[in-house]
Amino acid sequence: MLLLRDFKLNKAEGFAVFPFTLSQIVEMNFSRNGVFLFFAASAIVAGCRNPDRVHNETNFDQLYFDYSVTAEEGEENVTCVFQYKYGGEGGRPVNIEPARVLMDGQPIETDSAKLSGFFYEAQRPVDSFAGKHSVVLTTPNGKEYHNDFEFSPFTLLNELPEKIKRKPFTIELNHFPPNKGSVRLLLLDTAFESSGFNDRVPVTNGKLKIDEHILRTVKNGPVVLELYSEQELPVTRKNPVGGKISVTYALRREFQLVQ
Repeated sequence: MLLLRDFKLNKAEGFAVFPFTLSQIVEMNFSRNGVFLFFAASAIVAGCRNPDRVHNETNFDQLYFDYSVTAEEGEENVTCVFQYKYGGEGGRPVNIEPARVLMDGQPIETDSAKLSGFFYEAQRPVDSFAGKHSVVLTTPNGKEYHNDFEFSPFTLLNELPEKIKRKPFTIELNHFPPNKGSVRLLLLDTAFESSGFNDRVPVTNGKLKIDEHILRTVKNGPVVLELYSEQELPVTRKNPVGGKISVTYALRREFQLVQ
């Protein structure tokens, strides 16, 4: 009898390889031929994973550093994913072991998935993660690559009412970083003929204005509002490959737009 816990797959791989429920797996009886074919398929999936490794210090200088930090209001954790790629931003993620990656002095273990390749991932509680953080890659020969970022979650100073009239209004943000002058605003309604709004809008002294131009993009009725604080920083590298640190925080609200 085969159990799902006997195999290490990410969510995307798990759905592709096991398109049935856990109870079906537990109850399923495989014939000898079925077991052979199953393990053959599993071996093919495992073989598709990127076997590349970084073998010397020169190769480390040729890597693109791709760091991503994402969180959403209401979620328990911030997700931090660090990848090292050959061939620039769109290149293939590689295995950098035995190099080490530490965030705020804590080691992060490497992992891999069929779709995303090799990566380092850490999850930290949102409530205690606000502020500055450091990521350090240390090569086997002791060379260190230091990078810093700042995580700044924010909230609404005053909650939106359940119903909002079709007139310009202002949203006030609490704890919004003064050095960030804009957010990405998404407005979506339930009318299929409406394209909605998706663009960056200015934030001045923590205030965001929803004007007539923005309101014209949605129909009356249920409206979903999403705000994204997006920041992209270059990594501190002195070679042409470089990299980026992307920090994103989002919040979501719903209301009724009325005439």
